[in-house]
Amino acid sequence: MAQEHDFASAESTAVTVGATTTEVLAAKSGRRYAQLTNDGAEEMYISFGVDAVMNKGIRLNRRGGSVTISGTKLYRNSINAICASGGQNMCILEA
Repeated sequence: MAQEHDFASAESTAVTVGATTTEVLAAKSGRRYAQLTNDGAEEMYISFGVDAVMNKGIRLNRRGGSVTISGTKLYRNSINAICASGGQNMCILEA
């Protein structure tokens, strides 16, 4: 059975990811769902609770690579990202 989410209170934001580690989501004890989508023209790498490093962690491919955090994969601490040249957009939906 698919897990249902209440998106009425969801927040949609965008973060500019830099060439150095960039916090894309702050720690949030009430987080129930998050989706991070790379809207940029180059790969991004994300890490959980520590600085993001190029070519390590979870790779989000350019132009649409994404990760969803929910249910058994729920993570409530900070999430960081990095990309090679900086100035790339990440779209975030969080509930």
